[in-house]
Parts: sequence; structure tokens; C-alpha cells
Amino acid sequence: MIYRTLTGGNNLMSRVLYQPTWESLNEHKLPKWFMDAKLGIFIHWGVYSVPAWAPTYGEKKEYYNETIGHHPYAELYGYGMMYKNTPVWKYHVDTYGADFQYEDFIPRFTADQWNPHGWASLFKNIGAKYVVLVTKHSDGYCMWPTKQSHLNSMDTGPHRDITGELTKAVTAEGMKMGLYYSLTFNWYYPNFPHILYRDLSHKQMKELIDSYKPDLLWSDDYWKPHEKSYAATWQSKELISYFYNQAANPDEVLVNDRWGQEENGMQLGDFSTPEYSAIKNIPSFYWEMTRGLGISFGYNQNDEYMTPQELINMFVDVVSKNGNLLLNVGPKADGTLDAVQVDRLLALGAFMHVNSEAIYGTRAWVDSEGETADGSAVRFTTKDDHVFATVLGADSSAEVTIKGLFAQPGTTITLLGTNQELAWTQQASDLSIELPGQVPNPHAYSLKITPEPFRAMQKPKISLENKYGEIFRRSGFLTANV
Repeated sequence: MIYRTLTGGNNLMSRVLYQPTWESLNEHKLPKWFMDAKLGIFIHWGVYSVPAWAPTYGEKKEYYNETIGHHPYAELYGYGMMYKNTPVWKYHVDTYGADFQYEDFIPRFTADQWNPHGWASLFKNIGAKYVVLVTKHSDGYCMWPTKQSHLNSMDTGPHRDITGELTKAVTAEGMKMGLYYSLTFNWYYPNFPHILYRDLSHKQMKELIDSYKPDLLWSDDYWKPHEKSYAATWQSKELISYFYNQAANPDEVLVNDRWGQEENGMQLGDFSTPEYSAIKNIPSFYWEMTRGLGISFGYNQNDEYMTPQELINMFVDVVSKNGNLLLNVGPKADGTLDAVQVDRLLALGAFMHVNSEAIYGTRAWVDSEGETADGSAVRFTTKDDHVFATVLGADSSAEVTIKGLFAQPGTTITLLGTNQELAWTQQASDLSIELPGQVPNPHAYSLKITPEPFRAMQKPKISLENKYGEIFRRSGFLTANV
């Protein structure tokens, strides 16, 4: 390991200088703030927000395995336009005409109603601890005044530094800022995937690192695993080491795992990023589930959104398995958020205002999943000597019985959102708890159990729910620092 000597006042300090090698980068530790944060907001916003259209479901009903033009992600609209007789192509020709090009949408991407401070305030109030902005997706359009291309939000469209304005607003609210860049896929650039495009990507990503000092660098790659390129092709290790070394404190920054794969099949990165997929049990690495409030990331005027109950259930489940949720919003071209998206965010925020103690700073317990006697799902988290049992789908029952849970003598149980200590009894292997007449949130409630109870369980095997065809990215790499 190489060290660099820094001068701080009258003191000499040394820190690790990361090298562009697997061995060196794998020494990087996952920051505690990220493991404590639990909730981040992803923002897909760009030229594709003008047509704002994608088929709600594709041919195969599998997000990752859809053919181009059938894919339900609105951010791929321009790519779908290129494939004749697909749903996207047909919609485009019918709506805008065959001669209307993707570039013709740029003047309509105005952001004229955008208030970055309003966004940041909303995200802060619903409980998010970090925000990740898409600075360039696969259409090549940049959301900052890059010196490498005229296709950017300062020279065209909004004529604003979207990345700079949002970074200031987010950090002013005390949240961490992350920047997304589509590194290994670009359908627009004529030299993709030539070395010229790789060099362009390096210059642009270094612009982002140097200009905006992100806390998190979120790269993206092509989604079909058999077409995934190698990290060496993109010199990804050079970019990651540059990011770590340029940070004021490398221990406080991190990268995701979408940089192309190593020749041995491993993925570079600090944490794993399954997309529209959920890990079924507690893994030995840290991860971040990413998905939209609906089926698309970019705003889709036809999208079908999760209900508040589905959203809260999913979030609590992810946290119980040592994961974060990076929840995407897709703004409209004018910079406003769809009313349904805002409603879902506020519902999640209402849950967090009451139950945040069971979320922030917690870790997975010995078991993540439980069940009540009446069949309601329970998710467990732990912090210090406390275990939190969050019951999903609150009801007005006078009592809840959690199966397979043993409370120690002298245990205290409180309902979050109240100062009320609850009476309880042990009934064989089940723990019965008396509830007040009404719980604080209609979607879920959390019980704080102190000291840690005992659990009757069998240790499960790690598995991944592969509902939508996603290949779990960190396959075989189980050495993250949790």
C-alpha cells in the first residue's frame, strides 16, 4: 500500500493512496454513514423526460430481458426510436412524426418550473439521507456544463447547471450527494464503444469529480450480462482510484459496482446494486436496492406506481437485510414532480417520522423475517441492545403475537411514536404484546424490545429473488466490510 503525506496546519498527516488494482481498491472500506443512511433518492431527469413514454409492460414481462423498443424504461426512449415497428417507434411516429429526431426534444426540456431547493427540502423531510442525480444517461446528454460536448444543460435546453444547483441544495440540507454516469453504454455517441468514447467518459467523469466533489460515484453499465464489457476495457480501476484519491477524505466516499466486470467475473465497487430485485435473506455484504416508484426510472406518463403499503413493506424488508433503498423519482421536463410520486414519498415520510429509530443506524439481526399469529409479516432490525420488530400492515387489534420470539425476564417493550411501555406475556415460544387502541401509522408499526430477545429459527441460505431477470452483480464476492 502506498501512502501520501499531507500538510494540515503544522501537522503532517499520511493517508492511503489507492492504486488502480483489484488488491488496492478492495482495501477501501464502506463508510459508516452509508450503512446508517438506509434511504436515498435517485433522480432520472433529462431529454427523455419530454416524450415521457414507455410501454408499461414489454413482451416478456421481464424488465431486464426486454428487447429494445419494448423496454419499460422511459429513459431509453431515444434508443427505442431506432428500432422500427416496436412500441416506442410506433408511438413516436404517431405522436411526433417520422422526421422528428431525438435532438428535437432538447428545446422542450426547459426545467422552467424547477426549484432545486424545493426538491432537496422534500427529500430531507421524507427521511432521505443522500441523493443520486443522473448526470448523463445513455443518450449522451449532460446535466452540467461539460467542456467535452455541446449536448449539456447549460448550452441547450434549461441553460442551467443542473448538477451544480442540485448539489448545493442537497448539501445545504445536510444530505450526501451522489452522481450517476452511464460509463459502459451510450447508444447516441457515434464512436461508442471505441477508445475515443472511453477517453471522453474519463474526461467527463473527472470533470464531475473535480467540480462537484460527490460523496458517491454511481456508474452504470449495459444491463444484459452476456454483453457486459470488462472493466479493463473502460479502465475503470483508474477512475475509481482517481475518485478515492481526490476526495478530501477517501474513507467517507464510495462507489457502486457497475463498472464492467473483472476477467474472473468479480465486480469492482463498495456495495452491490440489484435493480428491481430483492435479496431474500441476510447476505454477508452490504447492498443497495434501486428501483422506481413505478416500473420506469425516467418519467413515464403511463406508469403504474406502487401503493404506499407496497412501498413501505419493500423499504422495511430491504433494511432488515442490511440494505439501503435508492428510490427513484422521475421528474417532468419542466422540473415538477408527478403528484402520485409526491404522494408516495410523503407516505414513506409519514412512516419514517414515527419509526425512524427502527431504521437509521440499525443492522440486520440474527433473523430478518418473522410472522404474527394472524399471518402479518414482521421484519427485525437491531441497534445496541435493542431489537425492533416492525409489523407490516397495521390493524386495530388489541394484541399482537410474534411467533418464535422469546423475551428475557425484565424486558421492556415500547411502541415507537409513543412513550408507552406495553404489557407482554410469553406464551410458549411466542411473544404476545398488548397494543393501544390505535397505532401511530396505518401501514406499519415498530416495537422496541430491550434487551435483545431470543429467536427460534433455522439459519437460512442466502438467495436472491430473481423475478425480473436481473443477474446479481456481486456474484461470488462476499467480502464487503459490513
